[in-house]
Amino acid sequence: MGIDPLAAAVTGVLAAQIMEVPAYIQRAAGAAVHQDIFAEAGAILRVPPPYRRLAGWAGHAVLAVAITFTYAMFFAAVGSNHLVWWGLLAGAVHGTLGGVAVGAWPDLCPRILGRLAAPGVFYRHYGSRDVLTFCGGHLLFGLVAGVCYPALHRGLPFGAAL
Repeated sequence: MGIDPLAAAVTGVLAAQIMEVPAYIQRAAGAAVHQDIFAEAGAILRVPPPYRRLAGWAGHAVLAVAITFTYAMFFAAVGSNHLVWWGLLAGAVHGTLGGVAVGAWPDLCPRILGRLAAPGVFYRHYGSRDVLTFCGGHLLFGLVAGVCYPALHRGLPFGAAL
């Protein structure tokens, strides 16, 4: 099975958006979720506040496409069966690496308008809801990658995800 760049790119953009849905739904419902990856990414890019979320959304999507190419290489290495399960495993590894990176380099998540401190490993300084949302979001990324990539890949059978 070869890598399909278009399938990886589309999957990356979709997965990047879907992984953030739990945080935004909780925030819309009034729950105390402090992480805001789009605002954080815009702050990392040093974009002025009015455009921060839009720039962060684009930057997050570009990063997700690059990460999804890594998933695609992993999927090619493990074969073309049960990719949803391999995607969940990759999402767990992705989340573990991301969670450590967030804590190891606090400058990756600069204070947004001075309202938030450094998040710590797995966003633990923001509370358990943020830790669960972060981890769940990365598993969701892997799930979306494991379903969408084989569905969009021209060389894979429809049932490759399962």
